[in-house]
Amino acid sequence: MDDVDWYKSHFSIPEIVTGSGFAAPADGDAAREEFEMYILGPWNQSTGLRWGITLKNDPRVIGSAGFYKWENEPHRKAEMGYDLDPAHWGKGIMTEALEAIISYGFDEMNLNRITILVISENERSLKLARRLGFVKEGVMKESAFFDGRFIDDVMFSILKSDWRRRAADDITPPTGSGCPNS
Repeated sequence: MDDVDWYKSHFSIPEIVTGSGFAAPADGDAAREEFEMYILGPWNQSTGLRWGITLKNDPRVIGSAGFYKWENEPHRKAEMGYDLDPAHWGKGIMTEALEAIISYGFDEMNLNRITILVISENERSLKLARRLGFVKEGVMKESAFFDGRFIDDVMFSILKSDWRRRAADDITPPTGSGCPNS
């Protein structure tokens, strides 16, 4: 509960409100209620977990990411959400954090499938999902309601086998005439 003030401030940043498709907490009580629902609740109910994102050597939280709607055996799947202070966009921070979290999900939580829902207007997040290897599965037409209107959610997923294949491709040395010892 020590981070409720951060939560209220962070989730009131206009770019985060717009990118997530969720209204800012109305006041401190609303922020506390949301914090309990979205951060503490999933942990306490074993349905998810969320990490604070910090810069190396700086304890200030600049974002968060993690899993919710976690279903263990036999489904072994979870949805993922994330957010980052816009002052830190474009620096690779979220990519680095999500790669570690996705690996944790597959390695430590034994997930088979991770899903991300991104509102259709969030171009940065759509690109991030693709860059991480998530595959677009479809569009859920007008499934979200934000700012007085319905908006589409785009569903992406990645399977453990695809993540492993991607990781193997990243560490496989290039072959061909330009590579020493080829």
